[in-house]
Amino acid sequence: MQSLTKRFVAGITFGLCGWMFFAVLFGAVTTAVHADDLTEAIDQVSATSRSLLDSQKKEKAITAIRTGLEYDTLEALLRQGVSAKKEDIAKLRDHYIETIPDFPKKTRLSAEQIRQALEQWVQSLPSQDLKQILEQLRKQPPAFVPISDEQVTKTRTALEASIENMKAFLDAGEVDFDWKEQLQWSLLEEELVKDIPNPARMQASLNGFYGAEVVGLERPEFTNVRTTLRAYMNAVYFKHNKNSQAMYESQIEKLVTALEDYTDHANNETAWQVGRLIGWLDRAGQASNVQQQIRYHFYQPNIYLHVSQNLISAGELMEVDETEQMTLNVKGIAVKGEARLRGQISFQIAESQEKATLRVILDGTALSRNVAQKSGVTVVTRGTTTLQASKLVAFDGEGFTTEPAQAEASTKLELDSIKGPSSTHESIAKTKFIKTRSQNEKDASEVAVESVTTKMDAQVLELLANVIDGYQDKVRNPLIRRGGFPVNVESTSTEDYIRLNMLQTGRYQLASPTEAPALNKGTDVALRLHESFIRNFTEVVLGGVELTDEKLVEHMTDLGAEIPEELQTGKGKKSWAITFSSTQPISVSFRDNQLEIAIQGKQFKDGAKIINDRIRIAATYNVKKTDEGMQLLRDGDVDVQFVGRQSLTVSQVAMKTVMSKKFNAFFKDDIVGKGGIPLPGNWASAGNLILQQIVSDNGWLMLSYNLGKSGPTE
Repeated sequence: MQSLTKRFVAGITFGLCGWMFFAVLFGAVTTAVHADDLTEAIDQVSATSRSLLDSQKKEKAITAIRTGLEYDTLEALLRQGVSAKKEDIAKLRDHYIETIPDFPKKTRLSAEQIRQALEQWVQSLPSQDLKQILEQLRKQPPAFVPISDEQVTKTRTALEASIENMKAFLDAGEVDFDWKEQLQWSLLEEELVKDIPNPARMQASLNGFYGAEVVGLERPEFTNVRTTLRAYMNAVYFKHNKNSQAMYESQIEKLVTALEDYTDHANNETAWQVGRLIGWLDRAGQASNVQQQIRYHFYQPNIYLHVSQNLISAGELMEVDETEQMTLNVKGIAVKGEARLRGQISFQIAESQEKATLRVILDGTALSRNVAQKSGVTVVTRGTTTLQASKLVAFDGEGFTTEPAQAEASTKLELDSIKGPSSTHESIAKTKFIKTRSQNEKDASEVAVESVTTKMDAQVLELLANVIDGYQDKVRNPLIRRGGFPVNVESTSTEDYIRLNMLQTGRYQLASPTEAPALNKGTDVALRLHESFIRNFTEVVLGGVELTDEKLVEHMTDLGAEIPEELQTGKGKKSWAITFSSTQPISVSFRDNQLEIAIQGKQFKDGAKIINDRIRIAATYNVKKTDEGMQLLRDGDVDVQFVGRQSLTVSQVAMKTVMSKKFNAFFKDDIVGKGGIPLPGNWASAGNLILQQIVSDNGWLMLSYNLGKSGPTE
């Protein structure tokens, strides 16, 4: 089945890896961005619901409980975690109130514990909207609460415990880098022996825990120290800073202003400002209830992707044609033969509310010719085995998993020839063949099942090795090391669709305040993207990164884009570069059928000239769906602004001119898509993806496509 591997590559790459790319990214993973009572309530729901099922011994009772208490809905809410909606939790709680009395007494007691935990979950969530929260902040903001000695001691104790755990791990020799140098350990030890350590000096050690390229730092032994060290540093800083209260009062005033701006005119910039202020309160350990209430209103998933079975099954079936030589010993008889397997590979979405799952299916027929020899008698038989094998491949935030392949086979054996020393020998052999044929067919089917499942398991695992390693090594682990893995990843599948959504946010960030816009029915491929995803994700992966002219050209070339004259590199061309800002390096705004994209840098180079100023470069497009696809028409020139500058120096004016010229070329004034998007590999002949919906409004960009007739490339 070696050639089968190559065919699997094309199929699964499109069927799975295409949508996995957006999972930057993807078991649900949560971070403690909400108050402890909320996370404790969720943990209690999980524990009590699991305990009830674990206590059951009969399958019939388990089924009755899962059905009556709507465990599918309950488990879906638990996967959503802190992003679950209050009304959905309350609806399930109310169902329990109505349903629990119908269960036997022993079950009622345990079910009531789940209901109480659901009630606590509901009560832990905010009941005020943003305007009510704002009004409360205006009238009576939370009082400043000084950091106590007990709080400092608590964070120090947690830090020491995590350090001991990390040292035990390191003593076992599980890492291959100089961790003491990476983490500036001697410096940290110097500070930790002081009665009042210096957080500014400890920052150098904390920075070492965020080495994006240092393999191993994604392990919990390091991330736990990172978390507890940061908490201890913050506690020490705000405990001993005489200006802590004044700083807090200033931040509350800014938060009131930002919320006023946002409630008057919701937009990306003010949402970002609110997120920064909430992050500061979190860092200072202040106004936890305000943090929780505001964050709750900006805690919806901010990217959705789905792919249909219609699209997956539209590709040409992959052909399998394998020939294998066999040598077997069947009940003491040496059997040699050759088998040729011919069949087709297809892909089918499997229903799962826990992980997006794809079934890889092989339908085939194996024709064999077998020669058995004993006591001078040679028996030649021919066999026809029809078989179907399948293997499940699933994906969630933790990565890819597979289940052992399953197969069914049916074999028919026919006698081809018998040659022996005499007609008597031949007659005996023929009689024996007829007598044992049924059992031999059964045995041959079992051999076929074992052979094809073993090979399918090996081939799919071999195929997925690069995908699995690529996801872990290039997506998940680097994001964890950066402290930017999505808060929640939910992947599910039905018979018709694979669906994936993510909640990308962090301490100083907010996600979407609204649900994604509704899709048309029957959509084959759709992407719904909230503006918060771009600003949050790029802060993680691009903040502080330098983009040179050569790197930009390389990326554009890889995408097949034409390189404008103003951006070309080489002889006679002056080099240039941008170092992205740590905050909002790339941001977008999706409002009123317009799309704005902005790049923000903190350092700019033009040849030998260097300017260390923040510059924001933005282009605004009018978004329109046409009969042929879509059109993005730029609204005016690219806007280049020095952030916070009212007047510019001569060198700044010169740099602004250079950047204006280059980015007016980069952001084309008219981007037109015609004919749809061509599909790769075995799907190329199925047609193009034809645009059905394009919406840019209320913070969301929605693109949906259906499979249609081929045409020019979009």
